[in-house]
Amino acid sequence: MNKSAFYRELVQEINQTVGREAVTADQLRSLVYQAKMIRQSQGLMGLLSFANQLPSRFLTPQEVQMIQRSPRYRELSNKTIQMLVLEGVIKPFEANMVLR
Repeated sequence: MNKSAFYRELVQEINQTVGREAVTADQLRSLVYQAKMIRQSQGLMGLLSFANQLPSRFLTPQEVQMIQRSPRYRELSNKTIQMLVLEGVIKPFEANMVLR
C-alpha cells in the first residue's frame, strides 16, 4: 500500500470512530513532519512528549475516550505506529517496544 492510501485509510478509520471529520490526511502529514523535526532536535523524549499532546489537538476529551473504548483502538494505535515507522520517525525496534 502506498503512503497516500495508508494516510487516507487511517484518516477514514479515525473519523468513523469519532463520528465526524476530526482529522485530514494533510493534517497527519503535517504532524509527521513536525514529529520528524522534534525527533531530530529533542530526541525520543521530546517526541514522546509531543505524541502525548496530539489527541487534544484534534479530538475532544470525550472523543479520546470514545477511541480508547473502541474495539478498534488497538488497530488504530498499531496503524499510527506503523505510519511513524513508514515515515522514518521511529525505528521498527522502537515501535515494537511501544506495541508491547
